[in-house]
Amino acid sequence: MSKLTNINTADIKRKFPKWAKVDRVINGLEIYNMNIFDNIMTFNQDNLDGDAFDYFGTTIKYRELPALRDAYARALKLAGVSDGDIVTLCMPVCIENLMLLFACNFINAISNNVNFLFLKSDFNLYTSDKNSKIIVTLDAFLPYFVDHLENSSVEKVIVMSLDDYLPENKKGMFLDTSEMPSKMQEVFDIDQIMHCLMNLDKIKGVEFIKLDELKKVAELRTDIPLPYGPTDLDRDISYYYTSGTTGNPKCVVYKEYSVNAYIEMHSGLDTQNYVGERSFQSIPMTHMTGERVCALMPLARGHTLVPRPIYNKATFAKDLAVTKCNNVVATASFFLSAVKKGVIGSNALANVMRPASGGEPVTKSAVYKIDKWLKENGCKVRFSLGGGASEEGGVTLVTYFMDEETKSNETGLPLEPHVHVRLVDDNGNIVTENEVLANLQATSPAAADRYLNNPEATAERWFFDENGTKWGVTGDIAVRHTDGSYNILGRASDSYVNEKGERVYLFMIEYSLDEDDPILEWEISAFKNDKGGHDVVGQIILERNCTTPKSELVEFFCRKYKLNAIKFYSEFELGEVTSKRDYILLAHDYEGYYAPCDAENLYFINYSENGSVHRSLIKKSELNNLRGFLD
Repeated sequence: MSKLTNINTADIKRKFPKWAKVDRVINGLEIYNMNIFDNIMTFNQDNLDGDAFDYFGTTIKYRELPALRDAYARALKLAGVSDGDIVTLCMPVCIENLMLLFACNFINAISNNVNFLFLKSDFNLYTSDKNSKIIVTLDAFLPYFVDHLENSSVEKVIVMSLDDYLPENKKGMFLDTSEMPSKMQEVFDIDQIMHCLMNLDKIKGVEFIKLDELKKVAELRTDIPLPYGPTDLDRDISYYYTSGTTGNPKCVVYKEYSVNAYIEMHSGLDTQNYVGERSFQSIPMTHMTGERVCALMPLARGHTLVPRPIYNKATFAKDLAVTKCNNVVATASFFLSAVKKGVIGSNALANVMRPASGGEPVTKSAVYKIDKWLKENGCKVRFSLGGGASEEGGVTLVTYFMDEETKSNETGLPLEPHVHVRLVDDNGNIVTENEVLANLQATSPAAADRYLNNPEATAERWFFDENGTKWGVTGDIAVRHTDGSYNILGRASDSYVNEKGERVYLFMIEYSLDEDDPILEWEISAFKNDKGGHDVVGQIILERNCTTPKSELVEFFCRKYKLNAIKFYSEFELGEVTSKRDYILLAHDYEGYYAPCDAENLYFINYSENGSVHRSLIKKSELNNLRGFLD
């Protein structure tokens, strides 16, 4: 047990290395000449006996982290990694992933953080195009891109297993895939994995190395020098990728000062976090939220990271309860999935002190449902929202400073004085009025540097004002309230132009959802119709206990929300890469809609990309008797 347990993290007394000094000031924030690992350890010099990790019962204390970081750093050097090399990390949420991020950073390499599905779909873009010669990956991911290796730039593949840090009595636990999502069951098919591993010797020109064996050798090689001391804050340290929800993913480049600034701009803030709390870690570190919000920041607060490598909404609530975690960040879809499943137990979530999501706008109706579910499971605090784009520093707005009694789906208040946001109209003029929809811009010392080899996209995303301040164009539409809080409502692209030439924002319909209506989740889309305009449709997941005939719901929802048609879903598919609701899929899901017709019938409608529409009649009784996905 840490001797600082129950100490407010705002009161932590940092202890710096003798060589540490302030290197620069951005937006009024002092940034030290340390790498991110040394920065985090300044917060934990009085917390060395606290647990930094708890991986299914295997615990690693803060005092053990420096040697562990050094071992992985020497392992990478033994594998041939030099200054400036690009190391592709294709890994699940695990101890190894975070420690390898630290190790790459320490030896002046660049971590190239990718989802295995990126490598499956476009291997060269994410490896050869980046001149990456080394991949570190999970054995279960290998079958998805092994066929691309022989004719690529990759020379070495370092392979880890989810068993490597498991206690002896739990090794092999991931062989049971019964509770995994169907797509993860495909990934963790043991026959598929073993067949791949048994045939690696047939791949010419690529060396395969076991990570745990490489680490054991490196622990003995203390003769390999490591660059202790100050670091160059201006060097590139990591590549991340946009989610692709607004087009093809772009490679986002971060410099050393950015990730340090993210820690510094939260230092000393009273966020009601306490040393020794447990943080549920499930969002992959291929996302900035996963890396900064769910890994680096908890460590800087002296928390214990509880990694869960399978991002599983089916077991999310149960896992959160079993691990007795205090803090969790997951997508809103996971919370709503848990709401649909119902109550676990009256005290199941009594330990949870900050249940939060980020990255997806959430309606007030959904927040009320999540809050009710949390309370029924024993959680004494309300759901929190984070918002803002990763390119602007991981998160631009938070709910730390919202009134616990009155907050709903407000995204929060700016982290003054180092993060600033502003609203501008379509002509770039600053909007000073409250309650007005406008384009959100943000400036943060933790912002990304640029898009790799893409000056056009970089120029569209960032600009410097007359005072030399770097602003980011987030692409979000937001509204500011009189208390200074914001709602990030949605993407500017989530809209269409009507027959009058007016822009209609679809998320405004989503936000109008009445909390008393039996809708758990919904999405509003607009499809071209055969009259030269658009049909606005609702894509709806009903509450579990809804018993109203579906024909009545079609007529009710279409009339109340001025929709042309609706479609019922049992659940929304999540994007394989983002683990968020798959907006692109929904925006192109043209078939299976219902619309009011007459006393006996409904229209059954199939749309298309080009605007052609096929309508047929269906008896209301036939719809009401349908089973399967509608239920």
